[in-house]
Amino acid sequence: MDIPSAARWLLLAAAAAQLVYAVRALRPALRSRPGERTDAWLAFADPAAGVPVSLALAFGNLTVFLACMAVLGPILTWQLVRGIAARRGKPTTA
Repeated sequence: MDIPSAARWLLLAAAAAQLVYAVRALRPALRSRPGERTDAWLAFADPAAGVPVSLALAFGNLTVFLACMAVLGPILTWQLVRGIAARRGKPTTA
């Protein structure tokens, strides 16, 4: 893959921002109670797994990108499933 220089720097900046978000989400994940762990760990795993994806794109390494997407895909899918389930959640009493 041939990535222009400006896009490469933007992807590196995105990876740095994702790393900051991952570090910020780590503390609540470590402090979460047993019943609340999944959401907190998914909030940490999303940016943490996104960092290598952004770096692989920035450096044009398709093999590493596909391997990282194999990890990030189930994380994003599980977040989507939990979000849909939370919206359908408990029926309200009227």
